Amino acid sequence: MNQLQNELARRAQAGHFPVTIESMEQQLNALGYKLDRNMDCHSNNRWMNGPSAGESYPAINTRVKEMDTGVLYGNINARKDSKSEALGRLLSSGELFSVTKSAILEI
Repeated sequence: MNQLQNELARRAQAGHFPVTIESMEQQLNALGYKLDRNMDCHSNNRWMNGPSAGESYPAINTRVKEMDTGVLYGNINARKDSKSEALGRLLSSGELFSVTKSAILEI
């Protein structure tokens, strides 16, 4: 298996499966956010600890911003409300990702 297949298998074992980019957008829109793909970063992400430490996989890291203000999630001026907390839980769960261009698109 290649690095991408290994990472997808690892995530599947944790119960996490890729969704379409459209589904990512819908989930974010429901919380008042949208993907900001202007500064996508193509990289090889590497696990630094745990059972997968040292393993890497092809990734595209992107950003999320508020739909109404355009402020990036995580910015000091970003809103702090129940929807931003829900987004934080979703992002830290590792459940929201897609596969495109032979890489994992994640936030």
